[in-house]
Amino acid sequence: MSKNKDSLSYLLIANGDVTPDLIAKAALSSIDKIIATDGAATKALACGVTPDVVIGDFDSLPGGFKEEHGEINFLHRPSQEVNDLEKALQYCENENAQKVTLIGVTGDRVDHTVNNFSVLAKYDEKFQFRIYCQHAQIYFVRKKLARVVRIGQTISLIPLGRVEGINTEGLEFPLNNEVLAFGEREGAGNRAIAGTFQVVVQSGILLVFVNDPN
Repeated sequence: MSKNKDSLSYLLIANGDVTPDLIAKAALSSIDKIIATDGAATKALACGVTPDVVIGDFDSLPGGFKEEHGEINFLHRPSQEVNDLEKALQYCENENAQKVTLIGVTGDRVDHTVNNFSVLAKYDEKFQFRIYCQHAQIYFVRKKLARVVRIGQTISLIPLGRVEGINTEGLEFPLNNEVLAFGEREGAGNRAIAGTFQVVVQSGILLVFVNDPN
């Protein structure tokens, strides 16, 4: 793992979809520390990754797990007012991490996924997030995002609340100083028509899903 303490980079594994492919995307060679919520600890180990820290209320750990894995630092955080993802993010903040790669924030439980996006919106200005889910990389955009993509790649723009002054370049269906709002208008299923695309936001939080190329 990287030991560049000038820019600490942590991998945070939450209790959603965790697969070897997602682990590979996290680029472990650039990671200083691996954090898992308690429900994700067994999933990480099943993918061949041993977390440095497991944090949560430990209601999802199998019996004897802590005793079997003495190499892991277990941090018990029993509060029911904060979910395990947020407890892990608080830990990253206290550790002065600058970059946080996340996997497992999406999964079969839609309520958990939506709740996790709400939690992440509290912290996206504190960290440089890289968020991977099955088939996409996800970005929180409050100002500007520019990325290299493949022509034809699907790009979805989903507002968290109301997002104003959206301008895009390199997309088949451009937005020109327009508004997207949850429950009113979304921007799912757009497509890249160039090797790069850009989105600029005047106000609000826009979730941008850069779907994996076919």
